[in-house]
Amino acid sequence: MQYFGGKARISKEIVKVLNEYRKENQVFVEPFCGGLNITCLMDGDIIANDLNFDLIQMYIAIKSGWIPPEVITEEDYIDAKNGNVSSQLKAFIGIGCSYSGKWFGGYARGAKGRNYAKNAKNSLAKKFKTIKDVEFINESYNDIICSNALIYCDPPYNNTTKYKFGDFDTEAFWQWCRDMTNKGNTVIVSEYNAPADFKCIWSKETKTDIRTKANGKETRVEKLFLYCA
Repeated sequence: MQYFGGKARISKEIVKVLNEYRKENQVFVEPFCGGLNITCLMDGDIIANDLNFDLIQMYIAIKSGWIPPEVITEEDYIDAKNGNVSSQLKAFIGIGCSYSGKWFGGYARGAKGRNYAKNAKNSLAKKFKTIKDVEFINESYNDIICSNALIYCDPPYNNTTKYKFGDFDTEAFWQWCRDMTNKGNTVIVSEYNAPADFKCIWSKETKTDIRTKANGKETRVEKLFLYCA
């Protein structure tokens, strides 16, 4: 399922780095799990969190046997946007059937009869073959309590598209990363830039999900940062 800002194209490379830094018996915690592109490639004990209540309800429902639909009309999309459907269906439509996977960013219309709902359903089914035992939670990232964990964060990037679920305090987030490291965790963050006390341990040039009329898809450099206490 396409997810705005997701790491599908570079997920295997990120996971390789994460596993290099993962210590023995560390639980893997993803506070901004989004489209599960990283979670589904990790093994061992896993906790996946997201502030989007409907998204987590969808994952819990799928884990319990719920099967998403293969056809979503524009009328269905409007009903979901207005909150007239279940939480799991709202999330499925709001992301899986939206332009570029952006939360209700517009009903997706594909060329040559592309069926976004069917594609999203199949993508989720594939991911859930490997994450049956994941613990899904719905909290703010800074309410998560853990120790001896590898924490991978893919937060709302600073100075990019506005966060849909309230204002995001980037400075407070970086301080939380420091605090969690000092509590015995390993914290790795995806971003374009980071404070000086965070070391870049990996980078790769990528293209964004959004296409501009003038230049096509914009090129950015994705990076992984590790706090160096």
